[in-house]
Amino acid sequence: MVIIPVDSDADEPVWIGGANVDETTADVVTWLSDDTNPARRPALVDIRQFSPTRLNRHELEEEVERGR
Repeated sequence: MVIIPVDSDADEPVWIGGANVDETTADVVTWLSDDTNPARRPALVDIRQFSPTRLNRHELEEEVERGR
């Protein structure tokens, strides 16, 4: 799963593995619905976050450009 910030010029996308695990999904939903402190990530989001390959980053950039 890739979370792309609304202001994509300011923040980097967050790549999360294991998003099909119920606990991780619940933490992601809670995190994204918290308007008071969106910078505070739940522990499972931090644990499951990973750095994608250059190819994956490039593919995401192409998809975002196509969507604009």
